[in-house]
Amino acid sequence: MLALLSVICQSVFFIVVVYFALYVVLELRVFLISRNVEQRKLTDFAQHVVHETDVWPAVSVLLPICNEYEVVERLIGAVCRLRYPGGALQILVLDDSSDKTTELARAKVEQFAAQGVDIRLIKRENRKGNKAGNLVNGIQQSNGEFFAVFDADFVPPVDFLLKTIPCFKDPELGFLQTGIGYENRDVSFLTRFQAMEMGHQQYVTVGLSEDGDMASLSGSSCVWRKTCVDALGGWNASTVTEDVDLGYRAQFGDWKYAYLHDVVSMSMLPETISAFRVQRERWGRGLIHSGFKHAKEMLLHRMPLIKRMHAFSVMFSSVLLASIYMLVMLSLPLAYLVHFDGETMRWGTLVFFVLVAIWGIVNTLGARKGARFEDKLSFSQDLWNTYRYISMFLPMSWYYFAGGARALFGIHDDFHRTPKGKRAYRAVIPRLDSVLLTGDVFTFFYSLTAVAVALRSGNYFMIPLDVTACVGFGMVLYWTWKERNER
Repeated sequence: MLALLSVICQSVFFIVVVYFALYVVLELRVFLISRNVEQRKLTDFAQHVVHETDVWPAVSVLLPICNEYEVVERLIGAVCRLRYPGGALQILVLDDSSDKTTELARAKVEQFAAQGVDIRLIKRENRKGNKAGNLVNGIQQSNGEFFAVFDADFVPPVDFLLKTIPCFKDPELGFLQTGIGYENRDVSFLTRFQAMEMGHQQYVTVGLSEDGDMASLSGSSCVWRKTCVDALGGWNASTVTEDVDLGYRAQFGDWKYAYLHDVVSMSMLPETISAFRVQRERWGRGLIHSGFKHAKEMLLHRMPLIKRMHAFSVMFSSVLLASIYMLVMLSLPLAYLVHFDGETMRWGTLVFFVLVAIWGIVNTLGARKGARFEDKLSFSQDLWNTYRYISMFLPMSWYYFAGGARALFGIHDDFHRTPKGKRAYRAVIPRLDSVLLTGDVFTFFYSLTAVAVALRSGNYFMIPLDVTACVGFGMVLYWTWKERNER
């Protein structure tokens, strides 16, 4: 029985390593493309076409909000300052709030409406379909040929539409994504990690866009062509990542997308570990659900092999992250059951950690460039921050694993909004956070036990993974303790 268990553990280990190897190779390819694009400054092309448009189409700006009283006034004010030819801009505040957000939003809408801005507040009787349902309700009352969508914590630049709408001269361009910056990225290492992780995604998207590969795009700070949205049937409430789902459907529907890295809207990151935990579980659940939901389309869609591989990598990167948590769970039985005297396991672990090193370097470089971090640190500080950055992916792998497990059991539409703002720790924390926190505590002590067993048995090969897990989950537990004290 122990021999069979050992074979199973090793088999799962090698499957994950092979999967990870494919991902690293593809990411390295995209990183090099992004680097070439950056050197040629191709992402500035929107600035060169801004004055070439004589006819400006009607645009509806959609602002889906729900209990965002700390940032809603700022959002409405920023959107009402957008420069666009008069009479062609409509602003719809789609309010699903149940607190004082509605009162604040209505007052702001009335203020700008009195100044001649075409702005309305639309409130539904219920929150059916959550954000997706809110957006569908909004487009039914819009008059624009294009939709610009901004979440409540976003502040677009005043020339956002002047730089994005001219790109839609190509009739096959269905949607366009722009860059995102984070104004509170330096509040703590938690916010810095998020800014870097998002920056890495943005930097990779530059390469994917340039190469014509499939990408997973954000649902905010973006512009959609109305005919594209109508052809796809609008946003789908069956998943909590309705933006990613619509983007996949558009790309499989042969609509083009564009990515403008240098058109940057500012946003806010969750500043509390509880908000981060719940957000990432939701993202993991939605992304994994969307990946499997569209897997058949991806396999049947005609595309070159390299593009299919990139599509697979993008759609199932969340599955890969969740599978890394499985490696953490396997580290203890591997240390106890497997003797690393054989060449297979020795080379397997060596290859895995070499891949991790390559991925860590590429990811960190892309993250810094994508997030526009230019601060100069000492070598020791830079090395420590890089290690902490990499270690944070292990707690995140647990949240994605939990989200994937919930998706597997059919929990697709359990939506918890992410509280933003400096007083977000006062928000009501869903019970799901306690479950995720229990997993944090368990995994921290589990990894400590795995280190002890590895030292005792002389199987040292998995210790780097277990120590890194202790660092990552240890940071999470420390931030949880600080947040509880603030409460």
